[in-house]
Amino acid sequence: MKFIGRIERRIVLPGDSETLRSQKVLSLILMFVGSLFTFVNVTTYLLLGSPATSLIYLGLIVFVSGAGLLSLAFPLKWRAISYAVIFGIIIFNMAAHVSAGGFQSGLEAVIWMTLGPIAAAMFLSPRFTVIATVFYALCILVAALLEPFAQSIAPSMPLPSRMRIASSNMILMGIFITASSLYLLRQVDFYRHRTEELLQNMLPAPIAARLKISSETIAEAYQEVTVLFADMVGSTPLFAQLEPAAAVDWLNEVFLMFDDLVDKFGLEKIRTIGDNYMVAAGVPLPRAGHACAMTDFALEMQRAVQNIRPLAGKKMAFRVGIHTGPLVAGVIGRTKYQYDLWGDTVNIASRMESHSEAGKVHISAATYALIKDSFNCAGRGHIPVKGKG
Repeated sequence: MKFIGRIERRIVLPGDSETLRSQKVLSLILMFVGSLFTFVNVTTYLLLGSPATSLIYLGLIVFVSGAGLLSLAFPLKWRAISYAVIFGIIIFNMAAHVSAGGFQSGLEAVIWMTLGPIAAAMFLSPRFTVIATVFYALCILVAALLEPFAQSIAPSMPLPSRMRIASSNMILMGIFITASSLYLLRQVDFYRHRTEELLQNMLPAPIAARLKISSETIAEAYQEVTVLFADMVGSTPLFAQLEPAAAVDWLNEVFLMFDDLVDKFGLEKIRTIGDNYMVAAGVPLPRAGHACAMTDFALEMQRAVQNIRPLAGKKMAFRVGIHTGPLVAGVIGRTKYQYDLWGDTVNIASRMESHSEAGKVHISAATYALIKDSFNCAGRGHIPVKGKG
């Protein structure tokens, strides 16, 4: 694993996609592991009296290993080097096939020639895969034309030895392709799960599931949803005095705590804008007791904020506002999905927050009507609310 980690650090560039990262790492691993496998043919043909074939395979080892080292030294040239490796695999193995005696004695080299198109399909573009396949077919035709010459220089080799070479190469080829395919599939599966986790972090789980199977517009009307807004008090002048990293870390500390409380009470985090935090209860799945659950959450978050460490001598404090009513919820965007809420309920919840007080939870009459039997509430009298009288 340390070997793989070192390869990844050298070959992967900052802008590479997850798929390209996997392709680069696997291609380098196969270059080095394939070179080790090829030593089997170097020693085998040398022992069986075919030094020319042994020398060709040794040249293939040097060529592929050198290409791997060049890729590590010049990661920007990885694709061009990979093109050369694929052509080299086909050419070297065709030469080994002819020197070993052609289709009667050197058939195992043809097996290894197929690695060229396979590697092109795994690591490079469909267009180059077609080119590599055509080149492979042309080399097979050339080998067929050279068959009389190959027969004339074929080394004297007993049939059992030929069968052992062919069978061992088939086994090695099978192991080689199976192991590389399993690794690539494992990487693809890992990044697929990672992508799904990121999608579910951006969107509610039921919405993410619908987006994966359909591209239709997602928008639904809800008759009763409770919406909460929380906003940090005095953040603008305070953050202007702080180092950016310190401010973000401080805010992240409290927002991560809010996220845990959202999960605890079964609510849906909608978004954060600056130091403003928005939560809903009753979307995307309607639920009973949404107003009480939201109120429990609001009280718990106000208690939790009191335990957040002060920064620059300032204690963190939030205004919280809640309102209950009908709204529309749906997904907007195409490149960056966002699950959002629209309607007067959202506006009133925002007004409740802006007219709240630090450390308090300000609720509307609609929310009060749903929670009054479960919570002790204090009236504030008539308050002028912008746009609402």
